[in-house]
Amino acid sequence: MLSETLAGLGRFSADGPGVTRFAYDDHWCDAQRWLAGRAVELGLTATPDAAGNLFFHAPDVAPGTPAVLVGSHLDTVRHGGLYDGAYGAVCGLLVAAELRDRKDLPVVGMVTAEEEGSRYSGDMLGTRAILGRMSPTELDTMRDEAGISWRDALRHAHERDCATSLAAGARPCPVMFPPAAMIEIHIEQGPVLESERLAIGIVEHIVGYRRLRARVRGEARHAGTTPMRLRKDALAAAAEMILAVENEAREMGEPAVATAGHVTAEPGLYNVVPGASEVWIEMRHVDVEKVAALEASVTARCRSIAARREVDLDMERVAGLEPAALSTPMAREAESLARELGVAHRRMVSGAGHDAMLFAAAGVPTLMFFVPSRGGISHAPDEHTDPADLWTGLRFLLEFARRMTIVPEAV
Repeated sequence: MLSETLAGLGRFSADGPGVTRFAYDDHWCDAQRWLAGRAVELGLTATPDAAGNLFFHAPDVAPGTPAVLVGSHLDTVRHGGLYDGAYGAVCGLLVAAELRDRKDLPVVGMVTAEEEGSRYSGDMLGTRAILGRMSPTELDTMRDEAGISWRDALRHAHERDCATSLAAGARPCPVMFPPAAMIEIHIEQGPVLESERLAIGIVEHIVGYRRLRARVRGEARHAGTTPMRLRKDALAAAAEMILAVENEAREMGEPAVATAGHVTAEPGLYNVVPGASEVWIEMRHVDVEKVAALEASVTARCRSIAARREVDLDMERVAGLEPAALSTPMAREAESLARELGVAHRRMVSGAGHDAMLFAAAGVPTLMFFVPSRGGISHAPDEHTDPADLWTGLRFLLEFARRMTIVPEAV
């Protein structure tokens, strides 16, 4: 059922290569309701919350009950793959179904509404809502590229039965199942497990990140009549900044990474010197001080370039999360289980952000597992994990969740 369900979810996508499913759009709503139907077939109840998160639980486990939450997200990047997020979401469903008779510490499958930031840049909106950290103000101030507010997107999801009504007051999304612990399984999105021929990665730390928007303003002038020495070319300045971003991460050394992932130029014509440009910049590091230092050095380098080229520069941080340490006691238990079961494994750091990091930051005992990604490819249509590796991960997750009897301390 695992591979079939993943393939089924992949049908719910916008046109184009791979899978494109943005939070609260029609494809996302269709996928969520279809997955809810699979839960009912397995004897579970599927309950959404006001933010569009979806929970799979035994019918006699009432909302408000503390539970071990197992799952991942349903949204994707544009032209993403079949497994990112969806694999963990489906595993959460299947584990909840297998352990639905557990009474001492209920296991609830979880599908978070938004993690990728593809539609809203709000630092994992779904998980923040689950943790009671959705604010009424941002429901109206946070908007997508089309100007649709988070509130209006949720209204659409509510009309499609993919979210409940928002509550009045300071907590518009009441906490559905208080997390006693959280487990997320995910494809690695990197090459380590495959290259080392390992089946399971036990994630101990997740990197933090900063996202900046650099707006460069120069002077739009005729490209044929404006000498090179008199130009204030916004795009040329932005290009130099992009290279500076790369160099700052290289100079800091691994595991620092920095990327300029998007750039625009205005007016965007052959015969006009660009008068404005915008660059989206992201930096990541597992050390909280170094991710802050990387942000500072990138910002300083970009400002220096702007001053030398005599263009205006506005640098804005649009999102950011601190690095997260996951539960050491849970990691030790997972490593012991892997040795007992003879599963080839290693402890590792995640270079990508995940829902798990917000749970850990909130003090919830949290752990992540990785399964191999072919070629380390992710966020792309040719993202792939061998079905045997998917099943190994699911069985390991199930056994780990089955044996959880006492919630360990978060470390």
